[in-house]
Parts: sequence; structure tokens; C-alpha cells
Amino acid sequence: MKIIERKEEIDDILIMCDSSERFPMFMKISKRLRGELYWYTLRQCYDLSDNLFKYRTEVKESFRREEPERHKLMSKREINYLNRLPDDLIIYRGMTVEEFKSGDFGVSWTLKKKVGEFFIKKYSRNIDTDHLPKMVHELKIKKSDVISYFGQRGEFEIIYLNN
Repeated sequence: MKIIERKEEIDDILIMCDSSERFPMFMKISKRLRGELYWYTLRQCYDLSDNLFKYRTEVKESFRREEPERHKLMSKREINYLNRLPDDLIIYRGMTVEEFKSGDFGVSWTLKKKVGEFFIKKYSRNIDTDHLPKMVHELKIKKSDVISYFGQRGEFEIIYLNN
């Protein structure tokens, strides 16, 4: 098993994948990634994938992986933004009622209720759940429990693993 050692190798692999194939590709190559390149590739595949619902367990496992340089998930600007947040946070997640009842939540949350509402009303790229009743769930957490903050897409996204 050859370890991938350069971002260019990863980019060459991912350019051939459409948005529904990127996360499965990440799962396929993740054992060949170490440290910064692992987190770089996870971020790329997570950000550029659609319909991650069916991979929710694998997504959680990927963010839980004990791999050095986890902070490389974020840009310096994102790290600074996260560091300026208060110790106690209110986060929101647009989710199906079924997900809420299960208590087994996805990893993607937001600091803005309006973003959560967008995902239940207008976002239709999760085709596996598009037809299901939805709601916005609010949760109070400690900033120390945040895995990452992603600010690039204007979603004020918090990666949080509740279980």
C-alpha cells in the first residue's frame, strides 16, 4: 500500500470524481493518507460532496480518526474565528424528524439558525432525505467539543460529534 505524499496526487484523483463519488473515494484512499494530507483530503471530499447522508457513519469515523495535525482542517482565518467564539455555543442543525428522534445526529451544524432553516427548506442535494419531514434542532455545547469550524461557504459550519 503506497502512501500518498503530495496534494497534487490527491487533486489528480479527486478531479476525476463527481460530487457523489468524492466521499467514497476518500474512504477508498484514506488508509494511504497521513497527517496533514489526511485532513486536507477529508476537508476537500467533505466540502465537495453531495448526499453524505448514506455515509454518515463513515463521516463520523473519519472526523474521529486519531491522526496528527487535525488543526489543518481549518484555515488560519477559521482557527482565529473559532478561537474568538465564547466557551459556550448554541449550534443548529437542519435535520429530518427521524434523525432527531434517533438522537444519532450528523456532524454538520451551524452557528446561525437561518442557515439551519435554509437546509430544511431549500437545500435539495441530499436526495436520500429530500422527501422526509424536517426540523431545526438547537443544541448548547462547549467550544472545546468542536472538531472544526468551516467558514468558507458562509454557512458558519461547526463540525460536532454528539456521540
